[in-house]
Amino acid sequence: MKKNYLILGIIGLVILVAVITNPSQDRHKEIIKSKLNTYLQKSLKENQTETNNQWEQAGQALGLMFGGTIIDRIVDNLVSIDNYVLFSTTKITWDGKTKIVGIGAFGNVYLTSQLDDSLNEGLLKSKE
Repeated sequence: MKKNYLILGIIGLVILVAVITNPSQDRHKEIIKSKLNTYLQKSLKENQTETNNQWEQAGQALGLMFGGTIIDRIVDNLVSIDNYVLFSTTKITWDGKTKIVGIGAFGNVYLTSQLDDSLNEGLLKSKE
């Protein structure tokens, strides 16, 4: 009998912790923005030439600055979050199609490999 109460208590505690630590919409968007900024920096480094041209370096710095601003606007407009109390999902809507690209639980947001695959595919296409 006491085991049942202990098990119910533990389950209740886990549920309570899940509800309290469910990531906010801002946290989901912050993670997506961070991922896209990393992708942008990686893309610029791979397209960078080895010259020490100051104008080229200034152009890349401007590209990062404007790219960051554009990423912020894209994420704000295309990313949505569904909150299911115990966990939440990150969705991106593009061309009328909505895809789940992340799951938030216990204070963390876990992005799916589908987002990485899409970004890497775009990076490979830009090289061709």
